[in-house]
Amino acid sequence: MRRERLLARVALLAATCVWATSFVIVQRALVVVPVLHLLAYRFTLATLLLLPLARGAVWTPQLRRDGAAIGLSLFAGFVLQTSALLWTTPARTAFLTGLSVVLVPLFGLALGRRLRAGPALGSLVAAVGLYVLYLPGKGAAGGFGRGDFFGLGCAVAFAVFVLLVERGAQRNPVAPLALVEFGLVALLSLPGLAFPPPAAREFRGFALFAILVLAVLATAAAFVAQLYGQRHLTAIEAGVIFTLEPVLAAALSVALKIEPPTRWLAIGGALVVAAMLVTELWGGPDDAPPAVGAAPRS
Repeated sequence: MRRERLLARVALLAATCVWATSFVIVQRALVVVPVLHLLAYRFTLATLLLLPLARGAVWTPQLRRDGAAIGLSLFAGFVLQTSALLWTTPARTAFLTGLSVVLVPLFGLALGRRLRAGPALGSLVAAVGLYVLYLPGKGAAGGFGRGDFFGLGCAVAFAVFVLLVERGAQRNPVAPLALVEFGLVALLSLPGLAFPPPAAREFRGFALFAILVLAVLATAAAFVAQLYGQRHLTAIEAGVIFTLEPVLAAALSVALKIEPPTRWLAIGGALVVAAMLVTELWGGPDDAPPAVGAAPRS
């Protein structure tokens, strides 16, 4: 049991590192590959790779309905997150995506859940963190811009996604549920391949590398690692590991000189991560566990 828990932590840490790296990879790939093209390639290939998990699955109407609802929220989240990287930095996008952890308990109020002290405090800390990150004329790129609006919209979509997954995972097997949602994201992205049509440059050099890394590692392999890890760890344990994602994404972005290492980025980012941790650690049984999910986080 101790060995399995150690392996589970390693699996989740590996997935978190891949997701953190993907922010930079996606931003660079978008120079060549349009948003919907990238999503279509990524999720089509990932769905094909995960098809063996569907062996023996019973495709009930409930599974299809739940998978469709989750897939729509996941599609919205990834379109917004990927679009955000066209206009803002990987670090900011990662911190904004992480706010979904704080938003889940707040949205849970609409479902009749109680808001406990941890999530309430986390929301206040996150608000202060955002204020510091987006002080006009400060930070990496000045005030709140178009890309940041997309990033905030992504956090909202992923918070809705988590609530839908929590309900769907209680009444459906997770692997086939993930295949339905991944397949739907691919299907919704495919029409984008017509405007404009795919170009040869999308399958060469770094663009091809990005597609393979995002589909194979950041989606298919990361999902399997997450599924394994959360079978042996609590939602809180997994959620604490996941809070490393924006930290690692910001560190990589600064290391690659995509954005400067300002004190505003460090302080604001630290406050956002602190808000995520407070929400995870002092949530409670009435709060949807932010770590629950049948999909990659970035």
